[in-house]
Amino acid sequence: MKVFKLWRGATYDGLGVLFLGWLYGVSIVKFDWLAWTLIAFGAVLLLFPVAINYREVLDSLKSRRTQLSANALVVIVLVLVIVGLLDYLSIRHSWRVDTTSQQEFSLSDQTVSILKNLERDVTLAAFVSDAETQRMEDRMIEYSHYSGKFNYEIIDPIKEPERVREFFGPDKQYLDLPTVVLKTELKDEEINSTGEEEITNALIKVTRDELRKVYFVQGHGEKAIFPDEPGMASAQFIKDELEKQNFQVDGLNLFQENEVPEDADVIVIAGPMRKFAANEVDALSKFLAAGGNVLAMLDPETESNLEDLMTDWNVKLNGDMVVESHSSFVLTSTGLNRQSSVSLGPSAAEYGDHIITKNFRFATSFVKAQSLSKVDEENYDYDATELVYTSSNSWGETDLKMLFEENKTGKDDNDNLGPTTLAMAVEKDDSVRTRLVVIGDSDFAADTYVAQAPGNMDFFLNTVSWLADEEDLISVRPKQPENRSLTMTMRQQKLTLFFLIILLPIAAVRMGIHIYMKRS
Repeated sequence: MKVFKLWRGATYDGLGVLFLGWLYGVSIVKFDWLAWTLIAFGAVLLLFPVAINYREVLDSLKSRRTQLSANALVVIVLVLVIVGLLDYLSIRHSWRVDTTSQQEFSLSDQTVSILKNLERDVTLAAFVSDAETQRMEDRMIEYSHYSGKFNYEIIDPIKEPERVREFFGPDKQYLDLPTVVLKTELKDEEINSTGEEEITNALIKVTRDELRKVYFVQGHGEKAIFPDEPGMASAQFIKDELEKQNFQVDGLNLFQENEVPEDADVIVIAGPMRKFAANEVDALSKFLAAGGNVLAMLDPETESNLEDLMTDWNVKLNGDMVVESHSSFVLTSTGLNRQSSVSLGPSAAEYGDHIITKNFRFATSFVKAQSLSKVDEENYDYDATELVYTSSNSWGETDLKMLFEENKTGKDDNDNLGPTTLAMAVEKDDSVRTRLVVIGDSDFAADTYVAQAPGNMDFFLNTVSWLADEEDLISVRPKQPENRSLTMTMRQQKLTLFFLIILLPIAAVRMGIHIYMKRS
């Protein structure tokens, strides 16, 4: 009987050691001396007790205990089947949580919106090295989770050179890694990056039937889109981002053209410092009346000659200067004293109920901005919505002479009390639909500020996307992930996987078997 107990324990140990040696050699490290030693020792433990106790083995197959064990085995199989079905259902209807501090495994709101609104099938082929395969696989699983029309395959060009020739032709001699190709029935797009921002921008390009054209009006001291260098007077950064979003961007001199081009989807007026001529104002008025879309960023202390045109669309430029007060406590020789300061750069974190600012959770900053208001609150011919509010500590200073010449300011009855409105969206939909957005500042979109404030770039891009009727682009865009990697050699990675994922679970199972045998 003692021999029989020895046979049962040794058999289980033999199976475990044999399986451990095979895994170690095939999938974890390599078939070195340790792998073969484990395999040989496991085989001995498995076969030797069976050989010397063959009569007990045959008798045990007929015993009641063996029948109970078979029943238990059937139950285990059924449990595994149920778990498999639950796993399948969880994949089809999953709930995903990203616990990383930088949300590096989560897609941006914009990417999710674009995927959910895909109208045609998209195929992505990623040619990446073996080291990048798993990261790319994780990212593509997220993409495919949000749309059944998104399909992907990840290809190692070293292992599958025939796939490279299939995609790029037989004459392709060299392939930069990584290379990602997105295809639809309309067009193809090739990029050399596996980042979410680049992949999503390429996804936008291959799924758009046509490019939207955005013109920046020039000739009145506006922000330049083709500057010699970035700065306060340039809007190169927002131009570059618009082009990444698959917009065509160009300059427009209305004084020379005398009318808005027919291919214009959006006209941007970015901080004019001189008056528009009468023919230019007339061209913009006709463009709006015909269903055009305009973004007007108009600074205080300037006369653009567009005030009457804005009034026609129920938007009043108040001509003030929005200031924001800040209080702090300072420890001096007389004790703790309160000091107040005033800033001409109001910030905003409160937004109106509009698709441009829906779920918008980033602060925006403005520089020397004027407040806006509705000309007639009862005018329902124009659907006017406030977009951006300053804090309750702000107000619109109307005495600009005192503010700049005497360097003084203070609330009085003539000022526009806060919270003030810095941006408004107007929509009119009768025979044709027209959209207009007015912002009381242009410097927030200048190169100097747009990259520093958390929400300035997204707010500007959301505005243009709404004007261009590209509403699935309105969201928070992908950000570059922070590099928080742990550097390990390939052998360290595989050994860590071997000990944590395989060795420890097998040891736990063996301990359970030992306890079961001891109790039985």
